[in-house]
Amino acid sequence: MTSFGYLLDTHGGPYQQPEPGPVESADFADQLVREAEEAETCGFDGVFVPERHARTECLFPSTLTLMAALSTRTRQISLGSYVIMPALYDPIHLAEQTAMIDVLSRGRLIMGVGVGYHTDYFRHFGVPIHQREGRFEETLDLLNRAWTNTVPFNHHGKYYNYDAVHITPKPFQKPRPPIWIGPGSSCSGMPSAAAKVVGVRSVRVGRRFTSSPSM
Repeated sequence: MTSFGYLLDTHGGPYQQPEPGPVESADFADQLVREAEEAETCGFDGVFVPERHARTECLFPSTLTLMAALSTRTRQISLGSYVIMPALYDPIHLAEQTAMIDVLSRGRLIMGVGVGYHTDYFRHFGVPIHQREGRFEETLDLLNRAWTNTVPFNHHGKYYNYDAVHITPKPFQKPRPPIWIGPGSSCSGMPSAAAKVVGVRSVRVGRRFTSSPSM
């Protein structure tokens, strides 16, 4: 069965526009929330939030913050990221924050992730872009474990080291929210490798995700 999603556009103006003021930013945030509410009213199956950084026309860079806000203003529509770049995040903070979005929305989170390609984003957060593949895989493994492990665990990997990790509360969905992997970057082999880590498989067709039944 075909599903239809609505992609919010967090671009609030032309490229390299002057930096927005507080009122313009607040008004734009209100507009995005109202668009999501209208998408639900119109019968869309999901609303998706992009991740963009370090540009003056990107008036809502925080994907997770917007998804948390939408979880309190909608009731049925799925809430997806399009796409989070896990390499830019601390994995355990990411696991905790996304778990809470799933709880707030009572199980409507779709975790859309991608390796990332924009050099400026990686410079912005101080992450070497050549590490994106390894960080991507290691973060997805940590997400899966943090969302599902019922006892504390340790992790000592190539990029991240943690002791006594214990995420609580866990996500609303069991065993965890669906993970949709977008292969729209030069690292075309990465989604397949990451799917083996977390036991999911997905592909992107145009600007729409198509998930496998196993998700």
